[in-house]
Amino acid sequence: MVDKGIGDYFISDADDQGVEDDDLLGAPVVVPVNAPRQQPAPRPAPAPAAPAPAQQRAYVAPAPAVSARPHATARPVSREDALAEALDELMANDADIQAAALVSLDGFTMASALPPGMQADRVGAMSAAILGLGERAAAELGRGHLSQVFIEGDNGYVLLIAAGDRAVLTAMADPAAKLGLVLYDMKATADRIGQILR
Repeated sequence: MVDKGIGDYFISDADDQGVEDDDLLGAPVVVPVNAPRQQPAPRPAPAPAAPAPAQQRAYVAPAPAVSARPHATARPVSREDALAEALDELMANDADIQAAALVSLDGFTMASALPPGMQADRVGAMSAAILGLGERAAAELGRGHLSQVFIEGDNGYVLLIAAGDRAVLTAMADPAAKLGLVLYDMKATADRIGQILR
């Protein structure tokens, strides 16, 4: 049995010697009868056209939904957090203030921003004692209601200002501090604390 491979249908090198290239152009193509017919390859679907650069847009995340009652979803700020925030802002706004504490009239420290090594309980107790003595002196000497106490030492100042009817704001300032600015900042903070403690 003769093997009829693909090579049987091509012209051999011996036959090719007498044939010119121009003669091959008109020659018929021989296709074997038993060869399977190849189906034409399906055309690939055209790729979608890319949008023009002017049509491209950057992705923008959708804005979060805003509740009609934002205070209902927001975590309420506690009184302690509000007092601590007031003291932190006082210390941040005035570089001359080295330490600050908010003390109740009975000597309990409600909030403090003190350097390491300074005990809040001691500051509270001394502030209450100074305040009590100052109020008594002001009343006995006919000076009216005590608004502030000012103590000057070799290493700086101790200032006490009433913060509402229930507390006193104590601050320790640098010896080279501008006392007018320190007192101004303390009064503003004391007013804010008085509003928080209502």
